Amino acid sequence: MEPQPQLLQVADGVFAWIGAGGDSNAGAFQTPDGLVAIDAQQYPRLAQQFRGALTAATGRPVVKLIDTHCHLDHTAGNIMFADVPILAHQKTLEAMHTALGPLAGTHWTVSDYATKIRFMFGMNLFDLVPESDPAQPWFRNRISLPDYDTMVIAPPTETFADTFEFRVPGDVVRLNYWGPAHCDGDIVVHMVARKVIFLGDLLFYRRFPWLGDCDLDGWIDRLGSVLTLDIDVVIPGHGPPTDLTEVKRFRDMLIALRAGVDKAIKAGVSEDAAMREVKLPDYADIPRYADWLPLDVKATYRYLRGR
Repeated sequence: MEPQPQLLQVADGVFAWIGAGGDSNAGAFQTPDGLVAIDAQQYPRLAQQFRGALTAATGRPVVKLIDTHCHLDHTAGNIMFADVPILAHQKTLEAMHTALGPLAGTHWTVSDYATKIRFMFGMNLFDLVPESDPAQPWFRNRISLPDYDTMVIAPPTETFADTFEFRVPGDVVRLNYWGPAHCDGDIVVHMVARKVIFLGDLLFYRRFPWLGDCDLDGWIDRLGSVLTLDIDVVIPGHGPPTDLTEVKRFRDMLIALRAGVDKAIKAGVSEDAAMREVKLPDYADIPRYADWLPLDVKATYRYLRGR
């Protein structure tokens, strides 16, 4: 993956900002009034770089921002778009309140590690990786840059319940919410005529996913809905642009993970043993597989036991 973020034009008037080394992606599409940006990056310095690249490439202003979901690596740059409306599903705003606490004023200000890391990886992060866990230093290092020291988070200013549409010349852009998946509030941004879809973190490409507090059955189902669409270009939440073939492969991997853990539970295998024994050899080439598979097995075990 590229060592620096890149702005790519993926269709007429449609842009994808591909994060460095598999970090979070963003994007934008043109309207008669200006650009609608999709996701805001993981800290303000990157958000400013993203917004500047859009302006340099198009000469058009950003007139709105869409948050595809709540997690820090996609929304901590919202503050650099606070001069325009920020649109998200209503459950994204609710999730931000849950993660960040009551909103005093117009923004949240967050500096403590526990709040920031749960906002990035899910509210059950410390259940999966306690402070004493050998994996915990990786998470601390993940947000060790000075950019993360004190974060000012701007909330969505506009929300919707199920579907929101933009009419642009020659196309319609549909924002669809189909239910809980990678988190609760995930939306897809579908440009119907241009056959482009932004999936946010419903898709990780060339990176093994972190399941966290996902609804695994919902995630599998939502990707099934994506596969019914007429799409040429897929922009994942992490990784380069791809197509529906990789959406299917990713969905198949989630199905295989669920099946492997379900089989272990039904055989009376303990959670710790399942973490050691459940393997997905067909997907072992994906970066972070070795590090995150055991923790994803743990998350899946608890998800299935809780149903």
